[in-house]
Amino acid sequence: MTPMKLRQTLRWIHIVGGMIVGTYLYAPWSADPAFTAVTLYGVVPLLGLSGIVLWQQGRLSRWMKSRKISAA
Repeated sequence: MTPMKLRQTLRWIHIVGGMIVGTYLYAPWSADPAFTAVTLYGVVPLLGLSGIVLWQQGRLSRWMKSRKISAA
């Protein structure tokens, strides 16, 4: 996967996750225990992880390249 495609995919994951959190905050579905569990234990950690990867993508790609070169 190219870095540009990875960034686009992560960006869309982040946008959709943000929409789910917004729905949790503003919709009456927040009273549903299943929706609450999915949002708190699935979507929020996914948003954190995708945000960190988007933020540090350059550093992570350099680390992966140096790791690949040293492993060969």
